[in-house]
Amino acid sequence: MSAPLLEASALSRHFAVKSGAFGAKQLLKAVDGIDLRLNAGETLGLAGESGCGKSTVARLLMGLMAPSTGDIRFRGRKLADMGRSETFTFRKDVQMVFQDPFSSLNPRMRVGDIIGEPLTIHGLASGTQKREIVVNLMQKVGLAQEHFSRYPHEFSGGQRQRIGIARALAVSPKLIIADEPVSALDLSIQAQIINLLQELKKELSLSFLFIAHDLSVVRHMSDRIAIMYLGKIVEAGDREAVFSHQLHPYTEALLSAVPQIRPEQRKKQIILQGDLPSPLTPPSGCPFHTRCPYATPPLCTEVPPSLEESEPGHLSACHLSKKLYR
Repeated sequence: MSAPLLEASALSRHFAVKSGAFGAKQLLKAVDGIDLRLNAGETLGLAGESGCGKSTVARLLMGLMAPSTGDIRFRGRKLADMGRSETFTFRKDVQMVFQDPFSSLNPRMRVGDIIGEPLTIHGLASGTQKREIVVNLMQKVGLAQEHFSRYPHEFSGGQRQRIGIARALAVSPKLIIADEPVSALDLSIQAQIINLLQELKKELSLSFLFIAHDLSVVRHMSDRIAIMYLGKIVEAGDREAVFSHQLHPYTEALLSAVPQIRPEQRKKQIILQGDLPSPLTPPSGCPFHTRCPYATPPLCTEVPPSLEESEPGHLSACHLSKKLYR
């Protein structure tokens, strides 16, 4: 097997949080020792509830913040060991599409300048050549040439996200990290953006890390899926393996809530009791045991499960996985 394009090992990011003016500092474990692997040409979907650490993972993999522990490798090279020149190249090869198309674009810049700015920063084009590249990118993502001189406020949310995608494509990246790129859009516009990303992946041989909380969107986009809960990966595997034969109770609960058109495909919805625990005071043992309908003390309440290969290529972090999902 060839080396992964992007790989994270034992990746953690902790924040010191102070409660009140005179309160003691507590450690918030936003990401807590995860492993990820993304191969060239594939889309890895990262899913989970809001607040589980998905966006922090995106920022870590982009190099926008340093990890507390662990390593990130791009094409086998550690980000922490990269010099100035290598880091500059990494910034070109890995681009990001942000969640909010309204705040991720500079309102004082025209669309043509927004899309063309990466070309200027990386010294790839200028003048007439730069304009031609930008116009071509605009057309590729479904924008018209006459939009070149307009400002972001003149566009709808879907059009603004197309601008963000064009900006990410400007420097011919190898990997695009899409952090919930459709969650702020209307349902019909979501479908358009998802289909656009799929077309661009095939046409440009791109790799994607696609982050979302909507599992139906993740299933449509991804080749492999990782499910995240309270800063940890609790299940990971090929798309169809995860959807057809989940190995973790949290994944089971998430999938039971996905709407199905055909009555025979509908599952009995599992209503999780309680709220997502605070990462400031995570539960002992399995982080999901406070909401898990199958939790068995003292094993689940005291012993943290490790992410293990329960089936070939299919990993789960559950003590009861083999018993529940034979």
